[in-house]
Amino acid sequence: MDNYRLWGRIISRHRIEKSETVDIEDGDIETAFLEICRRFDVQRPLQLPKHTREFEQFGRTFYAPEHFTEPVSFQKLEIELLLPEGAKKSSGRRTPLMDA
Repeated sequence: MDNYRLWGRIISRHRIEKSETVDIEDGDIETAFLEICRRFDVQRPLQLPKHTREFEQFGRTFYAPEHFTEPVSFQKLEIELLLPEGAKKSSGRRTPLMDA
């Protein structure tokens, strides 16, 4: 996954409160996700099948307050896979994780 990045956003009242991007090293999306959580100072949310399915199909998903075991002060945490410069999103059933 050359030059792939993960973009995390904290959303409150329909506004981006915080935004961070992390490089994905050696196709390790999990480590990049944990780094985003660390930078936002939030615990890792529960990973439901819905999150995995959305990320595989669309390259993005979000976590609501009920996906955290501790209280959070925001409405959602959005995670999105950013493609390298010049890369195109495929038009078929290919998912962003196929390139990982």
